[in-house]
Amino acid sequence: MVLGTVIIVTHNSRSCIRACLQALVPFQGWKVVMVDNNSTDDTIQEAGTCGLEVLTLSNSHNVGFASAVNQAAKAAEGDVLMLLNPDTIAATGSLDKLADALRADALGAAGGLLQGAEGLPQKGFTVRRLPTIGSMLAEVLLVNRIWPRNPWNVRYRCLDLDYEKPQEVEQPAGACLAVKRQAWEALSGFDEGFFPVWFEDVDFCRRLRDKGWKIV
Repeated sequence: MVLGTVIIVTHNSRSCIRACLQALVPFQGWKVVMVDNNSTDDTIQEAGTCGLEVLTLSNSHNVGFASAVNQAAKAAEGDVLMLLNPDTIAATGSLDKLADALRADALGAAGGLLQGAEGLPQKGFTVRRLPTIGSMLAEVLLVNRIWPRNPWNVRYRCLDLDYEKPQEVEQPAGACLAVKRQAWEALSGFDEGFFPVWFEDVDFCRRLRDKGWKIV
């Protein structure tokens, strides 16, 4: 039985793709689709050395992240689409836990805890609240660099969040985002107007919540 499909978009990802794919070898019931956006290095060849069956879709030009994910989703199997960046390494059992979380009827997506090489949570990146005019002004005007703990930045980057417990959130990073297929299809996937990258995951989570789905 196929639980879902891991979707990985690559572009000159040779240095990290092998470790990413090798971490997926122990997972049973998951398909892997890799979309390569016209890498000029040996990403595809390196991916072929990981000992994992991967459906690789090669684009003749860089179509952007959103379009590549949509492309992979059409070839995906199972009830869960698991988006992973090529520099992520999935911890033991992590994909299955995210899939289990999505069994709840009201849940449309679930994000995993991202940790750096030192094992600490990547606060400010793992999950954020949806942006506001205030939080974006603080970003553009460089207030966040001068005063990182200002109230707009603390709220936007969820620096006040307890990362030790599961909870409902507004916008997990697209670097590790499990989406229920039913929810994905209801929204027709990512908006490909976000090109080449950035904020397509923010927009998707906003639309998901607008449709009544919850995110944890």
